[in-house]
Amino acid sequence: MNALMTGRDLIIYILKNGLEDKPVIENGRLVGFLTVEEAALKLGFGVNTVRTMIDMGHVDSVSIGDAVYIPVNTDVIASIETARICLIRK
Repeated sequence: MNALMTGRDLIIYILKNGLEDKPVIENGRLVGFLTVEEAALKLGFGVNTVRTMIDMGHVDSVSIGDAVYIPVNTDVIASIETARICLIRK
């Protein structure tokens, strides 16, 4: 689901991931998230494939301004791998 991240969502994310005493932004990047382009490169997919998986609800994402981010965690990676299998089977 692609949703706008609210302040509350960010606080919950920080607490769930033990980031209370860690920087949220390092070197101009949101810690714990990949851009769609970074996720595509890391996983060996095209950018449009990752966007399609987001649109189909297979991959969680958040929008901050015009940017779309995918949380980096094992659940997201697993959902991307599952979505890839579904796309390959079609």
